[in-house]
Amino acid sequence: MSRVNPFRPNSPVGPGMFAGRLSQLRALEEALLQTRAGQPKSFMLTGERGIGKTSLLQYFKWIAQGHIDIARDRVNFLVVELDLDASSTDLGLIRRVNLALDRELTKTEPARSFLSTGWEFLQRIEAFGVGLRDGKQIADAETLHDEFAHSLAKTCNRISQADATSVFGAQYDGLILLIDEADNAPRALRIGSFLKLLTERVQRHGCEHLMVGLAGMPALREVLRESHPSSLRLFDELPLDTLSRDDVSWVIDRALRVANETNDEKTTIDDAGRAGLINLSEGYPHFIQQFGYSAFSTDTDLVIDIEDVRRGAFGPLGAMEKIGDRYYRDDFYNKIQKDSYRQVLRIMADDENRWVTKPAIRSKFRGTTTTLDNAIHALRERKIILAKEGERGTYRLQHRGFAFWIKLYTSDPKDLQSQIEATGKHEEPAT
Repeated sequence: MSRVNPFRPNSPVGPGMFAGRLSQLRALEEALLQTRAGQPKSFMLTGERGIGKTSLLQYFKWIAQGHIDIARDRVNFLVVELDLDASSTDLGLIRRVNLALDRELTKTEPARSFLSTGWEFLQRIEAFGVGLRDGKQIADAETLHDEFAHSLAKTCNRISQADATSVFGAQYDGLILLIDEADNAPRALRIGSFLKLLTERVQRHGCEHLMVGLAGMPALREVLRESHPSSLRLFDELPLDTLSRDDVSWVIDRALRVANETNDEKTTIDDAGRAGLINLSEGYPHFIQQFGYSAFSTDTDLVIDIEDVRRGAFGPLGAMEKIGDRYYRDDFYNKIQKDSYRQVLRIMADDENRWVTKPAIRSKFRGTTTTLDNAIHALRERKIILAKEGERGTYRLQHRGFAFWIKLYTSDPKDLQSQIEATGKHEEPAT
């Protein structure tokens, strides 16, 4: 049976598949309206892997570009999208902003001339702080950052002025800089300091329509704080929690509706199959897509039932194996080399990502106190577990999904049926 699978585990979901996040969307829409009015508000989306940060960022982009209305209103921002990795540098980041603006705006000769003149400092650079084509030299990073802020402010002001249509062919409400995977910023980039100085400098240059949006793991807060403690004040943090059971059920229905609009054969799902997908997904958008994809692929009679869900989840190359490979295997096996460390993780997984005290861990730990101390220290250093601020000896796993995977991965599949069939209350994550 050949059918187009409507679930998308390997890419952000489209606007028609987006569910939940009402409070975050209201805050983001308000930030857009404030920025349009010249009172810019920046934000950061935080949450663990698979929680839907990139999908929400994309949905926000559609709103910001005017493809989706805000309560019968519509905005029109120029959006520049970037992501960070361990090799990112300040010069590289500046170059990428310039390239994105160039791709979006250089549709006419006057526009090309404006950007060429406004960003000419980049064209002079052959190597940061070394040689420049005209024989001049940029003295230090501060000078580079100030020239960047001046050029960005000039561009932002130009596109949002009333007569901008004569150059760029469109008038924008402002400029939005979106940075995904921001928690990957290397220490040398000092991303918090970089963004704090940038926002202050563009405002000094008269730019009041620049918004910065970040997305990253919960460690993003620490990355910002470490590079500049005051940088956290720049951003309204919007943490993402798991979706409700109703939202997960809606996603399943929406996916099957898309499938039935695309395929000749109509696929349905029975109550047990739906409950199995909801329970396995634990409210993680990526998990919904992966388990749904595998169950849909496994189904052969056009009715997704609990057996389809089980085979899709735990069969060869099933959903659980893919999720583990993509998200958690490296933390569990490659970042730690001692079984005693993994024993601590298995113990903590029983509490998912709720806070657990060291004495509680010690009561189940098979080993010496010194071994336990070393294990906890190593897991903290690798940011696999988190320590509770102001409460000594209290820890939790950083990701609830990681805890879920540990429990499933270290259990015999035959013992998982009760978990799959359970329809217990969806618990709130740790705060």
